[in-house]
Amino acid sequence: MTPALIEYLKAWFLKADHDIISAERLIEIEPMILDSACFHCQQAIEEYLKAFLIYNGKEVAKTHDIDYLLQECSCFDPVFNSVDPANMNDYAVQGRYPDYSLMPEPGEAKSYYQMALHIKSLVLERIVFS
Repeated sequence: MTPALIEYLKAWFLKADHDIISAERLIEIEPMILDSACFHCQQAIEEYLKAFLIYNGKEVAKTHDIDYLLQECSCFDPVFNSVDPANMNDYAVQGRYPDYSLMPEPGEAKSYYQMALHIKSLVLERIVFS
């Protein structure tokens, strides 16, 4: 792996890590800001999956579709078939508009946060920086 690729992947991980931290903080504060927390979870998942695809030499499509990205990742490792993204895609774009009423419950937001951490682990276990 080239130094440039390593730096590029690290930039994806940093962006994703910032989204996870943002989600965690939005869940912890009072009042909780759960729709934004879910948005950041979706973003983190998207970024980790795109990093995995880039690592595997796949050109990354400009998409927010977690289902699609998981399917693409499963071409390189079937473990990604076991991930159930639930309705995570709803938080990518639609949830950012006030006319699309999307207000998750605390349990839902926390499950998306856990999903983001799980995806992070899956990806980091499969990327070897050499």
